[in-house]
Amino acid sequence: MRTLTLAKAGLNKLRSHQLELKASDFDDSVKPLPPGEWCFFTSTSGECWVGFVNPLIDEKFACAHVLEALPSGAVGTFSPEVFIRGRLVRAFERRRRFTGYEANARMFYGASDGLPGLLVDVFSNAAIIQINTAGIDRYRELIRPVVEELASVEGFFLDNPKYREKESLPTYSERAFPELAVQENGLRFQIRPEVLQKVGFYYDHRENRLHLMNFLGRLAKRPARALDLFSYAGAWGLSALRSGVDEAVFVDQGDFGVEVEAALRLNGLEGKGRFVRGDVFRFLDDSLKENQRFDLILCDPPAFAKSSLQKHQALDGYSKLHRKVLRMLSSGGLVAFSSCTQCVGHAEFQKNIAEAAQKEGRSLQLVYAGLQGFDHPVPSLEDRANYIKSYFYIVE
Repeated sequence: MRTLTLAKAGLNKLRSHQLELKASDFDDSVKPLPPGEWCFFTSTSGECWVGFVNPLIDEKFACAHVLEALPSGAVGTFSPEVFIRGRLVRAFERRRRFTGYEANARMFYGASDGLPGLLVDVFSNAAIIQINTAGIDRYRELIRPVVEELASVEGFFLDNPKYREKESLPTYSERAFPELAVQENGLRFQIRPEVLQKVGFYYDHRENRLHLMNFLGRLAKRPARALDLFSYAGAWGLSALRSGVDEAVFVDQGDFGVEVEAALRLNGLEGKGRFVRGDVFRFLDDSLKENQRFDLILCDPPAFAKSSLQKHQALDGYSKLHRKVLRMLSSGGLVAFSSCTQCVGHAEFQKNIAEAAQKEGRSLQLVYAGLQGFDHPVPSLEDRANYIKSYFYIVE
């Protein structure tokens, strides 16, 4: 493995625990290196870190991921293969400390588990592996058998061109995925490979959906009608039905009617839900014209912005959505507002909801504030990987 000498700026970043470096953070040029080269990063004072570099990344962005500081004498024995396997084993062990995360969970979560760009979602019958950095992509044929060994299911790569293009990574043809069998909080789902979103299932809200089930179970009177907006396979709405809600309407612009019907059947809830395919904003407008009301609304849209440059646009979209939802909610009803937009923080999201309620003349009682599940670990609330937000309100 090659050695790169850190510039003062790069050394200061690492000492302050910033683990992404630009080309200018090195005294040596990174241009001659092949994409994904694993290197030692050293200082003149003898400090040493290990990571990987991709010189094809635009100079405005970080081109190096730093993985770990190495103790004196470890350079001669370091092995990327041993390191990767160790990180995978540790990540699986982390999840299996928690009941419910043994098999159906995100078993690896990128930089939070020590390998930036690697995601592994495990289902009852398959593991979906996504790699978005060149340094990890070099070892894809090492990663698959280790994942299969740890998960006891067959592993499949999902190469998403959109996520891989930043690192100039090719996409490879892969054998067809099976229909995914999913279990979460005692509920079962089936998802056809042709309608998969991201890596198959949104495990990130698992604990928030479990809290919804517990909260509804403690109400003296259950809500009668639930509305699951941006439903995908119906995890939020099924959680409500399992907790005693009489009926649920699932709305999504995607072709997920088969998934919702399968979930209702698999969980013994046939006849208690129906799927409506269409734009959620248009559905809300049409339903308001018909004076429809719901006692429980579950609103978990996709990200409204891909970068901070779109933040204002995202907040405007949330405001319009939240106001329409609040108009649809019966007095005394319960609403769960969720977000996965990384550039919109918790305080901004709550403020957006509060302002929407004020404009609609509704009062809010916050009864739950939720983060992502245990399989999406983050070191602090300020970490950028802490992107999931979920707030439950009783609305008068």
